[in-house]
Amino acid sequence: MTAARLILFYAVVAVLAASCSAGLLNQFISTITAKYYSQMSTKESYRFEVKEPNGNSREEVGIIMNPGTPDEQLVVMGSYSTYDEKTDTETITIYTADKGGYKPHFEQRKRGLMRRTLKSLANG
Repeated sequence: MTAARLILFYAVVAVLAASCSAGLLNQFISTITAKYYSQMSTKESYRFEVKEPNGNSREEVGIIMNPGTPDEQLVVMGSYSTYDEKTDTETITIYTADKGGYKPHFEQRKRGLMRRTLKSLANG
């Protein structure tokens, strides 16, 4: 989600909070959360996923490696993708983060090209 969209989202939520009863707002937020966000946590790990209606998404897994030892560390692996409608380009970032730092891998691709290629293969 771009920063402007995120700010707009929080502004809408703030306006709703000011004008709605607490019960209605909680129902609205619960519906949004259930539709676009999932989360699972354990004592030594977590996993979450966000899928926006516009095709942007993020998925992440965090695991505590070697718990209770001097080598204990949190290792995070995940990916996020964004879609730019103007250029019909999807950017996918796959990353890991641990004691060694943040290590991203980027990939860009045109969505339209993928659709055209699949369509030509299907008609082929």
